[in-house]
Amino acid sequence: MKVNIKRYKRLKEVGIKIVRQAEKRLKGIKVRDRILSYHEEHAKALPKGKVGKICEFGTKLSISMSANGYITNHKLYDSNIADISTLKEAISKHSKTFGKQFLGAAADRAYYDENLNNTLEKKHKISLAIPHKKNRSALMGKDKDKLYNKRAAIEAKISEGKRMYGLNKSYYKGYEGDKMWACLGVMALNMRKLIRDITKNPELILRFAG
Repeated sequence: MKVNIKRYKRLKEVGIKIVRQAEKRLKGIKVRDRILSYHEEHAKALPKGKVGKICEFGTKLSISMSANGYITNHKLYDSNIADISTLKEAISKHSKTFGKQFLGAAADRAYYDENLNNTLEKKHKISLAIPHKKNRSALMGKDKDKLYNKRAAIEAKISEGKRMYGLNKSYYKGYEGDKMWACLGVMALNMRKLIRDITKNPELILRFAG
């Protein structure tokens, strides 16, 4: 009988961790970085707080999109990192890519932090349209309201990615597999957008001519 050494080695390593964390929970001990899946050890619980989707499991994908509809940056996190914790890095990368052409950005309430938002605005000389996290009556101003209304485009882009390019579920194994799958999904979204733009305006292809 052929013995799968790799399989039994994983069973020993991951299986023991699962048994030990179960023993701790039975004793009332809180377990950090729990293993939720034997096959996808890196997967985390991602509470959504939505009707029908109270919680999802997997990895968190952060996406930045330019005003013309292209995804300019993405990053996959192997923890349930707070959205606000991703803002500084996302803004910095976008600023580095577009320089003086980067004038503003919009995000939902989860990215609101008055001190951080003000700091990023001053540092990068941009306008951030992010509504107050708790005070829904707080006004942003006409210009920021206009900028924030454009944010709906990224929701549509995320929906397109989930429906057509597999961003709702990775079919590759492990965290590295998830990163590769996300990268391919983002590339497919940008390629589809590019093909649509070239179809409408064939002269755009000249920008890629050497």
